[in-house]
Amino acid sequence: MILTLLLMQGQALAPTDFTALLPGDPGEKTINIGGRFMEDYSFFSGGEMTEAALGTTFDDGAEVRRARIRVFGDLSENIAYKMEYDWAGGTASLKDAYLKFTIDEIGDVFVGHQYEPLGLNTVTSSRYITFIERSTLSEAFMPERNMGVSLWNHTDAWTVSGGLFRDADNQGKTTDEGWGATARAVYRPVFRDQGRSLVHLGVGASFRQADGMAQFRARPEAHLLPRFVDTGVLAADQVTLVNLEAAWQEGPFHAMLEYTMADLTDDAGGVEPSFSGFSIQGGWFLTGENRGYSTGKGIWGRVKPRTLALHDGDEGCGAWEVALRYSNLDLTEAVAVADELDSITAALNWYLNNNTRIMLDVTQADLDSLDSTTIVALRFAFDF
Repeated sequence: MILTLLLMQGQALAPTDFTALLPGDPGEKTINIGGRFMEDYSFFSGGEMTEAALGTTFDDGAEVRRARIRVFGDLSENIAYKMEYDWAGGTASLKDAYLKFTIDEIGDVFVGHQYEPLGLNTVTSSRYITFIERSTLSEAFMPERNMGVSLWNHTDAWTVSGGLFRDADNQGKTTDEGWGATARAVYRPVFRDQGRSLVHLGVGASFRQADGMAQFRARPEAHLLPRFVDTGVLAADQVTLVNLEAAWQEGPFHAMLEYTMADLTDDAGGVEPSFSGFSIQGGWFLTGENRGYSTGKGIWGRVKPRTLALHDGDEGCGAWEVALRYSNLDLTEAVAVADELDSITAALNWYLNNNTRIMLDVTQADLDSLDSTTIVALRFAFDF
């Protein structure tokens, strides 16, 4: 096997900058190497009543939140692959691992370990989300990655996707009878200038065979804190998830709204609670940039600064963004949950170049019958 390494020097790195060509017949086979690294520092204050109720203390700390290496490329003209592992925490966990088949007039068929198509904030890569952590509704309700097969197709105005999945652990292993059927449709009545002017409207749903039990829980948008709300294990044979999403972008201004509802069904006639959550956020690029957007999956993409910071011969300052988010998670129909969880987060993001950013989040998380916890989080991140 002959490898040819292509290294682009003197410019911001992109995932295809490291490419190995594998000659063969038919078609050109390629290996691309990519990765991401995110290091977080978190500081907590208040929340004494919440600490007592949870039986723990909120200690300041630091962690490597993500440390991923991925390989991806083409096996032939219409067959691609991707494999990605995360080494954060010292144990390898499987992320994306799939084959992609591109079939004319049908679309892209993905087979393997992958995101289920549900939720704009969830399906958008952690490299491109505005805040350090996704909203509470994403953690509580979204199925994230599982083993299965999905179909994606799109035009400039539409993105449609759907698939069948088996519940899997972080090694891609399925050990129970849980499965899900998930679908999502996105309509863009406005899409101009590659998404700099954008209106995005979407709906998604997932019907899940719960194997007799279900559980919903979430942290207050801080990974080092324990889960503030937790339904415990509930008797359930089916779970139905419905998600509504909307996004808007006009030049440097952007906004997003999501609402999710979860209904449980117990064939034995037990209690069948319903849960819900919503998140609304907005942001502004002080330096005039905009969020990237991909019509292929109907998700946010990379921010590309107009100038580079700390770059030889360039007096630019990179891209600067301010943002605000309010999230609400209501799990109170479960006996174990007394309060709704409300979180307000203000963010300041500095994009030094296409692949490097520094993020600062300040969050106030509230449980009504207890008290408020203030969270200050700082992230240093890069990807290639």
